[in-house]
Amino acid sequence: MKKLLWIVNPHAGRGALSGKVIPCVAAFQQAGYDVTVYVTQGAQDATRVVRGRAGEFDRIVCAGGDGTLSEVVTGLMESPVRPPLGYIPAGTTNDFALSLGIPKTPAEAAVVAAGDRLQALDIGRFNDRYFNYIAAFGVFTEVSYATPQQSKNIFGRAAYIFEGVKALTNIKQHHIRVDSAEMSVEDDFIYGMVSNSISVGGFKAIEPDGVVLDDGLYEVLLVYPVENPMELQWLVNDLLTHNTASTRFVYFRTSHITFEAEAEVPWTLDGEFGGAVKQAEITNFRRAVTFVTGSSRETEKGQISDKTEA
Repeated sequence: MKKLLWIVNPHAGRGALSGKVIPCVAAFQQAGYDVTVYVTQGAQDATRVVRGRAGEFDRIVCAGGDGTLSEVVTGLMESPVRPPLGYIPAGTTNDFALSLGIPKTPAEAAVVAAGDRLQALDIGRFNDRYFNYIAAFGVFTEVSYATPQQSKNIFGRAAYIFEGVKALTNIKQHHIRVDSAEMSVEDDFIYGMVSNSISVGGFKAIEPDGVVLDDGLYEVLLVYPVENPMELQWLVNDLLTHNTASTRFVYFRTSHITFEAEAEVPWTLDGEFGGAVKQAEITNFRRAVTFVTGSSRETEKGQISDKTEA
C-alpha cells in the first residue's frame, strides 16, 4: 500500500482545518494511501521531519500557510529522496496555492493532493537557505512576519493591511549593488523582490501571464525611492497597471543574482524572516521539487512550460 505523510500546522489561517481533518484523510485513503499524520510542534519542525523521513513515504502533503510549505520544501531539498509534494492551503494569503490552481477548500485540496497531476517546479536558494517562491527586502516585507499570529487569525488579510499602513510612515532606503547576467545596477531602493509566483501578498504579479513556474527564471523587481505621497501614488499605479516601462522601478528575469549592500538589509523568505545580511546570492534550481497541481492552472498559457508529468 502506498504511504503518505500529512504534515499539519494547526495554527495556520484562523484554524482553517478545524473540523476538516476527517474529510481530508478520507480523500487520501480513497486514493489508496496509508496515512501518517504529523502535527508540527514549532518553527522548523516540518523541515526536520521531512529531511529525516522523506524516504519512508511515496507522497508528502503539507497543510498550512506559505511559511509551513517553505519549511517542507527545505526539508525535501535537504533530503536525498524527494517524493511528490501536495499542498492544502490553510494560511492567510496562500500565494503559491493560487499559482498551482489548488482549491481553497481543504477537502477539495486534499483530493488534488492525492491525485496524479505532477509537475517539477523551480526552487530557490538564498545564500544557504532554500525558499519556495519569493525572497524580498524593503517596505512591506516585514509585514508578513511582524504581524502577530493572533491578529492574522482574527482579521485575516486585513491584519497585513493594518501593519502595511504603519510601514508607510517609515520608508527606509537601501543602497545596493545588484548583479546578474541580464542586469547590473547600483542605486538606492525601497523594495526589492525575486519571485516565482503569479501572486505576491494576494496581489497579481507585474506580468502574471509571463510567469512560468518551471523555466529556471525568477522575476526581479527593484523599486526606487519616492519623495512624496503623489510619487507613491504614481508608483502604485504603475505596479497595478503592470507598466513595465516605468522609470520608478526595474523589472527583469534571471536565474542567478547577487545583492551587495552598504549595511545589513533584512530579508523575508516566503513570508518568514530570512535574516539581515550585507550580501545575498540567489540561485534558481530548475524543476527541483515535484508538486501535485490543480486541474486548471497547468493548462493556462505561460504558467507551466511543459505538460504535466504522470
